[in-house]
Amino acid sequence: MTVRLRGRLRGDEGSSLIEFVGATVILLVPLVYVLLSVFSVQRASFGASEAAREAGRAFATAPDAATGLQRASYAAGLAMGDQGVAGDPTLVFTAAGTGCHATPVAPGLLPGSSYTVCVLEDVHLPYADRGVLRQVVPATVHVVGSYTLVVDRFRST
Repeated sequence: MTVRLRGRLRGDEGSSLIEFVGATVILLVPLVYVLLSVFSVQRASFGASEAAREAGRAFATAPDAATGLQRASYAAGLAMGDQGVAGDPTLVFTAAGTGCHATPVAPGLLPGSSYTVCVLEDVHLPYADRGVLRQVVPATVHVVGSYTLVVDRFRST
């Protein structure tokens, strides 16, 4: 009886390598995709925060509001480009403390005035618009960065 049991145990040699490789591929491919998606969203999120801050600073140091809006738009695009996010972000000014989903306002450079500068960007996830992932994963993630801008009260009018 012990001879028959030893024969069964020896008949299972060599299959653990195939099982290990199969399990590794099955687990590693989704993990790599999740990491790529998280890094893409994090990069855009950091870029949106930086873009809002730089847009606010560019607007506050401009000689007039029209030039400030041009500078702010350019600074936001530059900051997003530094993070590897292509395209022009949407730049919105709202009243201070109301958040980014409030009604946009036309900013001015009156001394002591304050605004919330919001940068809105849609991040496209890698390969989410193709194949099976189209039904499972959203293709874009909405990212918002905000900065509270206070115009210097000692600024000349």
